[in-house]
Amino acid sequence: MMGAIAEQLIGLFVDDGLLAAAILCVVALISALALSGAAPSWVAGLLLTLALPAALAASVLRSVRRQTRSR
Repeated sequence: MMGAIAEQLIGLFVDDGLLAAAILCVVALISALALSGAAPSWVAGLLLTLALPAALAASVLRSVRRQTRSR
């Protein structure tokens, strides 16, 4: 019962778990690069600008494929 309640609460904030995980991974990886000095801040910004919309586009395509299979 508590697990179902927790799942419902998480579902209020996170609709697509894979998209949320992808965003967290991208941000963690790029922040690690920036904080370690391996990438200058402008490169980190560029990577974020490219990677986050790519993650969103992949999520949308996955959702469209899922909907077309169910029809």
